[in-house]
Amino acid sequence: MKNLSMKNNKTNNLKFNESLELLSDYPFQRLNNLLKNIKTKKSKSPIILSIGEPRHQPPNFIKEIINKNFSKWKKYPPTLGMKELNISCIAWLKRRYNLPKSSLNPDQNIVQLAGTREGLFNIALSVNTISAKTNKPIVLMPDPFYQVYDGAAKISGAKSIYIESLKKNRFIPDFCSVNKKTLEKTSMIYICSPSNPEGSALNIEEWNKVISLAKKYNIILVADECYTDIYIDKPPLGILEACIKLNTSFDNIICFHSLSKRSNVPGLRSGFAAGDAKIINNFKKLRHFCAGQQPIPIQEAATSLWNDDLHASKNRLKYKKKFLAAREIFEDKFNFYIPDGGFYLWLNVKNGEKITKLLWREKNIKVMPGAYLSNAKDSKKYIRVALVLNLQQTKFALQEIYDVLKKNN
Repeated sequence: MKNLSMKNNKTNNLKFNESLELLSDYPFQRLNNLLKNIKTKKSKSPIILSIGEPRHQPPNFIKEIINKNFSKWKKYPPTLGMKELNISCIAWLKRRYNLPKSSLNPDQNIVQLAGTREGLFNIALSVNTISAKTNKPIVLMPDPFYQVYDGAAKISGAKSIYIESLKKNRFIPDFCSVNKKTLEKTSMIYICSPSNPEGSALNIEEWNKVISLAKKYNIILVADECYTDIYIDKPPLGILEACIKLNTSFDNIICFHSLSKRSNVPGLRSGFAAGDAKIINNFKKLRHFCAGQQPIPIQEAATSLWNDDLHASKNRLKYKKKFLAAREIFEDKFNFYIPDGGFYLWLNVKNGEKITKLLWREKNIKVMPGAYLSNAKDSKKYIRVALVLNLQQTKFALQEIYDVLKKNN
């Protein structure tokens, strides 16, 4: 018993990274805690619209590619990605954004990632440095925001500052409103276009402002563009495309892309970062030590997915039909609008937590309260609804949501 007691005392004295205490619970943990004691109607099957996990069928052709490369599971994958995969990603960027042939080099301007979450987190570790606790760099980010931005900033020793995405500004954060003293201490800016959850994509004037700001203050601008291939009508303008239109270099710029949403393969964990060669080279050094890479059969499948635009086009059409169905149901009520991109509804229901609990109790429908994606007071009014189910299921769920909102308005 004495030895056991000593062992427990040692366990209690374990030291952990103090920065972990700065992290809030992840949104899905908070949502589960909110709903855990609510009794639902057992006759109804749960309808999960709280998570942005695409449910459309992945392209069938990747099955054959993965099986064909079965023997390559025994090989360690190249950490920086297969050459063929890097070339296919660069080719896609040039097609998608009409970039000049000489604008990107597959050896210098790109690095493969095990999904963009890993990349968006680790880029902060490769950028932020602190010489003393009183000398923290600053990371600016939109609010609402993908929670990984905040976690990455805090774990890397930086201070997060949240810039509200307001309806009057099309839900585009005004980073130029930040004071000069703060900008001089800023190491990184995270920007998401089209944004999550609002679905707003920056236009050329808005890109010009944030790109010019980053270069003026020597800030690394991190553009999360994982929803760029999901849009209703007009393809969202990408940051590299904006640089070309503005006749400026890719200096200080790095963008992140993923197959998860574009190709309905979130389980593939395949993405990449591209942009400024200096940033990419520095990022590669870090990833050699800390980041896993997709197995070679997965990289072979990813290469084929980036080379094929037809399946992405068919995928877009499915989302368009769902947004048009949503418009028929909601019209202009509850702040409904069709976003520039992405697959979310960002509905103003006055009290997001209250409505989330009500939908779960009465309809077995799970959505995400806006407050769990944001620190902004205004976001407490909203819920995020992910249109990830098929058209029939989506129509049914949206009508159920509308009926509850209308009844409780």
